[in-house]
Amino acid sequence: MEAPAPDWSGLPADILISIFQLLQCPDLLRSAAVCTFWQKAYSTLRRSSVCPSRQTPGLLYCTEAACAKALGMYSLSERKDYSMPLPEPPISNWIGSSHGWLVTMDEKSDLMLLNPITGDKIALPPVTTMEHVKPIVNEDGILEKYKLSFYDGQLPRVEDTPYACPLDRYGDLVYLKATLSSDPSARECTVMLIHQPYAQLSFARVGDAHWNWLQMHSFYADCIHHDGCFYAMTEVGAIDEFDLNGPSVVHRRILPNLVGMVQKCYIVLAPWGDFLQIIKEESLDPEQPDGETYVTAYEVYKVDFVELKRVKMRGIGEHALFTGKSTTSCFSVKNHPGLMENHLYFTHDDHEELLSGKDDPRDIGVYDLENDTRTNLVDPEPWRTWFPPIWFTPNLAKADAMCACTQGVSTSASTSVVTASSWPKKKIKK
Repeated sequence: MEAPAPDWSGLPADILISIFQLLQCPDLLRSAAVCTFWQKAYSTLRRSSVCPSRQTPGLLYCTEAACAKALGMYSLSERKDYSMPLPEPPISNWIGSSHGWLVTMDEKSDLMLLNPITGDKIALPPVTTMEHVKPIVNEDGILEKYKLSFYDGQLPRVEDTPYACPLDRYGDLVYLKATLSSDPSARECTVMLIHQPYAQLSFARVGDAHWNWLQMHSFYADCIHHDGCFYAMTEVGAIDEFDLNGPSVVHRRILPNLVGMVQKCYIVLAPWGDFLQIIKEESLDPEQPDGETYVTAYEVYKVDFVELKRVKMRGIGEHALFTGKSTTSCFSVKNHPGLMENHLYFTHDDHEELLSGKDDPRDIGVYDLENDTRTNLVDPEPWRTWFPPIWFTPNLAKADAMCACTQGVSTSASTSVVTASSWPKKKIKK
């Protein structure tokens, strides 16, 4: 006689919650549908803000069928597509992804934090509170454009001719990348924004009324947060540390310029504690006679802050790197199912190329750091070219009630986005 099937619905709640914390997001959502008891355990976990760790990233994208009403997500752990609804109001683009939240913009270029899994939204300060922006209103006092001024922190100040930006394109033109200090669900979070003119930095804390300009330097390429400070890397490899915790900003240059101009560079903190620089370069493919085909290569360097140098790495072992508009990240493949060791997962993030060719194919794939070869992420590719797909690590934690209340902050004073042709160029300081 066969033994009766075990009744898993009778598992103690604390054991069940411990198991839930080990699951990937799709499995956790399926588990919540098993029975009423499991649904209650799942809800308890969500309310506690102690959500499953070690989530494998996926790729978020727009599809032709859903338009702006839903997003597609390609799961790297399951190698399959999912769809998730987008809350209202619709977003017009994204410029960052960190801690399971997207940094998005609306049709007026006001920035907002969005967790597409939970639907939580947190408004950030209006565009018109940024240093280089002034509103242009018509005779009825209605905002029509933004005036963008061109200067940096050097004194005496030299300004180029301001640029009047149409409302529906400002963010696409000006915002380069954003990263978060921490999970906004817990209320304490600072957003660091790399923006034009001249790839400068501004930051805002959740709940702030305005953006704060860091006028020390410019021409930043990437930024991460670690142990209470932001680390921003310039386009020529210098690294600056910004401590925003005191009454005034403390800035230190902790690594000088070490590279010449490259196509793209990134900074990341590895799980074993080293800071890494990732260099992306493009060159003509010698095997293609047309003289128009380019190949992309990535190199990884360990940063030595004592000797003030960088050391090329042969590989990253049992880890995987992620680059793009999302915060540059490094994951252990042992703890994140579906990832390939010693590989780099990349999305298309060249700002000028994205702006000038919204309908062009996107360069998205996986790079083998050992063999210097690349493969497509998935074939056929299910995404639209706009918005550009972005890496996203699911986060099921619900936002703190006091934090989420910033959803109600009025942003009607800042209403704009910009289309741009070109603006004044400035030589990079080396």
